Amino acid sequence: MEQYRMRMGPVFMLVLVLVSALIGIASAEVEKGVVRSDATEAQLNLINELQGKDITVLEYMERVHPEHLVGIPDSYKKNMAGQKMTWWAMEPAPDNDTNDDQPALDRATVSVSATGYKFDWRTIRFGGTCTASGLENPPWYIYVEAFLINRDSGQTVDSTSASSQQGVWSVTASKDKLYPANGQYYVHAWGYIPTPYYAEDLDDTSVFSFP
Repeated sequence: MEQYRMRMGPVFMLVLVLVSALIGIASAEVEKGVVRSDATEAQLNLINELQGKDITVLEYMERVHPEHLVGIPDSYKKNMAGQKMTWWAMEPAPDNDTNDDQPALDRATVSVSATGYKFDWRTIRFGGTCTASGLENPPWYIYVEAFLINRDSGQTVDSTSASSQQGVWSVTASKDKLYPANGQYYVHAWGYIPTPYYAEDLDDTSVFSFP
């Protein structure tokens, strides 16, 4: 009996290792092709510096989020260079929508939704989702970014973004902001596809307080 236990011990550990590895592979597959980026302090400073400036979407992406442009064809960048950056106002507009409520089925469009709320005594949870439609196949590239904005200062205090080059219909970026300063906040979400032509959408949450 003692020998049987000694033999089963290593076997049991091997099974656990294999199961853990399989779980890890499954998780990696879900994220395959998705680039996720939580803004650094330097990126947040750039966002606030550029806010309101007359620049194109390509200029914004090149300066703030070059990590999301890796592998993007020049033809897609050309469409982004032809679109001016749409900035948010000091006050949120929860009904903000750049697309028709019922878009035509013969043209590509995107729909963006923003979320933001006090999750617990130390956390604000915020994010955004961009969903494409009106295409026969999923877009080759899709992007979304969610900005956590202090209502009083108008400054972006945090940002999270995600993009995919794997032909998916939708992509989501979300983040937990720990220990934010007391105050009033809202979330502005923005997303786009650059092909077959540029299409974008925006959404704002209502103002919420922390704590």
